[in-house]
Amino acid sequence: MKSHPYEYRVLVEYINPDETGRSPHFTHIEDQEGFTRTLDEVFAHLPESIPEGWEVNSHNITAARDTLIITVLLRRLKE
Repeated sequence: MKSHPYEYRVLVEYINPDETGRSPHFTHIEDQEGFTRTLDEVFAHLPESIPEGWEVNSHNITAARDTLIITVLLRRLKE
């Protein structure tokens, strides 16, 4: 059986509301705009977080309670 040619690594970012006790509501336009700005900031700095030789294979953004969770699956060829 042939071995898989890649190795993988996962980056995870947890984003919580700035205001303690305030729960974001995804149907409110103000909260949507705030989340979009935050995601733009995270993804603008993403290249700095990826070590040399790794590439983005996939990503996911999900919400759990009041937290946005961003996961980025990285891969590179095995040496």
